Amino acid sequence: MDEVKAMARAGESVGKAVGTGLKSARHGAKRAGEVGVALSKQAAARAEQELANHGYSADELQERITQATTGMSRKELAKRSRKARKQWDKKTEKSRKQLAKNTTAARKELAAIIDPGKPKRRRKWPWVLLVLAGLGAAVAVAFSRRPEELPIAEANDGFPKRDTPARHRAERPDVPAQTDGQSHITPERSR
Repeated sequence: MDEVKAMARAGESVGKAVGTGLKSARHGAKRAGEVGVALSKQAAARAEQELANHGYSADELQERITQATTGMSRKELAKRSRKARKQWDKKTEKSRKQLAKNTTAARKELAAIIDPGKPKRRRKWPWVLLVLAGLGAAVAVAFSRRPEELPIAEANDGFPKRDTPARHRAERPDVPAQTDGQSHITPERSR
């Protein structure tokens, strides 16, 4: 059991040392951060003072650095960035609209594939109109034809003769012959 106690004491002492080391490291990091901030403020103030001694302000220095790196002034660079932002916004709006159209079309296609629904009935009225138009054209052609002309009588013959024999009432046995052109009803005789 002495070994177990010894190990327990060693663990406690190591844990205590680690805890103390972490605490001192945290305090050291905090002090280093505070000292770094103070030194950077001093360096910035010293740099501005040196620039002022040479006749430059911080804004002028930024302008010169921008001019040297890009070849444009800050105003030109700002103007160009505004134009680029506007063009970007236009492109994104166009692509957003196109994406919405494509999404709608894809959704409709998918819905048609999943549930085709009832088949569309074919309309019959165009065929009816077509048939009526054909009939109307046939009737118009029939009525537009001229009637067949009768041959003109020749001077020496009079009227031309027919090829078919005439059917007169006199030739028919069921119709009585009439000479004066009026119809006469014959009274029936009583027997």
